[in-house]
Amino acid sequence: MNILLELFLTFAYLDLISVGGALAVLPEMERQVVLVHGWMGQQAFAQAVALGMVVPGPNMLHVLHIGNSVAGIPGAIAAGFGMFGPTSLVLICVAWMEGGSSCPQWVQKFHLVCGPITIGLLGAATLSLSRSILDNPLLIAISVVAAVLSVRQLLSPTWILLLAALSGAASAAFLA
Repeated sequence: MNILLELFLTFAYLDLISVGGALAVLPEMERQVVLVHGWMGQQAFAQAVALGMVVPGPNMLHVLHIGNSVAGIPGAIAAGFGMFGPTSLVLICVAWMEGGSSCPQWVQKFHLVCGPITIGLLGAATLSLSRSILDNPLLIAISVVAAVLSVRQLLSPTWILLLAALSGAASAAFLA
C-alpha cells in the first residue's frame, strides 16, 4: 500500500476512535506506530509526543512529526489530514444538520456518558507513555514533583515544563 495512504488511513482510524480527546488514543497510536507499522521505536514515539506537547497549537501536533519521520512533508500532511480531517467533517455535518446555535440535548447526554470513558483512556495513555521512564528513579522523581507542582498550581505550567526539561537534561549530562 502507498505509504501516504497508509499514514492517512492509520491516523483517520485513530481520529475516529478518539472518544474523549485525541490524547486518549495514545496507547493505540503507539501500538500502530511502533508495533504494527514499525515507523519508529517506543522511545522515539514518547519523544515525539513530548515535543508535540511543548509546541503551541493542538495537543496532537506530534502526529505531524511522526508523518514527517516516515515520509517527509507529504507524510506530515497525510498524517495531519488523517488525524484532524474525519472528526472535523463529522462535526461540520452535525452542525449543518442541527442548524442552530444551541447545543442539542443528545450532544449534552453524549458528553455526560463519555466522561468516565475519557478518564480511563487518559489513564491508559499515561501508563503507556510512562513505561519509558519506569527504570529511572530520577525521572520518576522529576515527574512526581512536576505533577505535584501542577496539581497544587504552585507554578505556571510553562515553568514546570522548563524546570522538568532542565532537570532531565542535567540528569542526562550527569549520568553520561
